[in-house]
Amino acid sequence: MIPTITVLMAVYNGLPYLHMAIESILDQAFKGFEFLIVNDCSTDESRQVILGYQDPRIRLIDNPENLNQTLSLNRGLSEIQTELVARMDADDVSHPKRLERQMQYLAHHPEMDD
Repeated sequence: MIPTITVLMAVYNGLPYLHMAIESILDQAFKGFEFLIVNDCSTDESRQVILGYQDPRIRLIDNPENLNQTLSLNRGLSEIQTELVARMDADDVSHPKRLERQMQYLAHHPEMDD
């Protein structure tokens, strides 16, 4: 399946919330997404947690140095191959129908994509 949207998340020392954040995206009702995670040189086990998921929708990018959130997100944006992007923070939890509802809204309101 070719993804129609990328969920972009930057992570710096995301424990203890990272598992819940990742799982809330992987458990979305809408399945046609890529999950791009930029690891901003975490010093905790965030990278290992991300690598522990064997989901092909996850793509991990490791920063060579700590860039902070804004530059990490910009790096992620430069790697995105879809037209649409949904932002996610490493300590957030998304409703299971978040992406489905957002995609439906965009389908019914094409002017929002201008």
